[in-house]
Amino acid sequence: MASLNNPVNPQNIVDRFSDYVVGTANSGISWGTNAYPFGEFNGAEFGGDTGGRGIAIGGGNIAAVGATITASNIYNTLVAETAAYTNIRNLRALLFVDGGGGNTGSRATAGYVYDGTAVAHMNTGYRQGIGSPSASNVSSSNTVTSAGLETFFDTLRSTYTANRGNTTTIQVNVCHASCHSSCHSSRGRR
Repeated sequence: MASLNNPVNPQNIVDRFSDYVVGTANSGISWGTNAYPFGEFNGAEFGGDTGGRGIAIGGGNIAAVGATITASNIYNTLVAETAAYTNIRNLRALLFVDGGGGNTGSRATAGYVYDGTAVAHMNTGYRQGIGSPSASNVSSSNTVTSAGLETFFDTLRSTYTANRGNTTTIQVNVCHASCHSSCHSSRGRR
């Protein structure tokens, strides 16, 4: 866990931001490229594994070495990076068995056989807009302080968390479970 230096430097700001938003986003991910809700789920819906997403910015994105750190660069850089995590969000995954069932497979009855909701690392097509989070503590009209930055990081974490709770639903329809084995078994009897 990083703490803000006095005076702050660009990398120090990024490191502390990471404790807030990146740490929150990457915690508790249940589904991703390495863990599907069920076997028939389309893995292309995922954008990464359950380990989460690494931070994509460094101090140089806020200010060059020796350059003046401006509130607008801090704000714009960190809001954009926060938005880049919004595809790590709640997913409701449904598996529906079509057809009349009545076979000897594991899904002999038609209907919903799986309905689960968990945090998933979705692909970037599932990113959400986060609007313009309050910048009262990181704005050109105020002196940027370490306390103001901490408040801003907390605002970004709250903004991300609200978006994480927006659940997207994906339903996968499959035929009855043993159609593959039934087809192959019937071929052997022909």
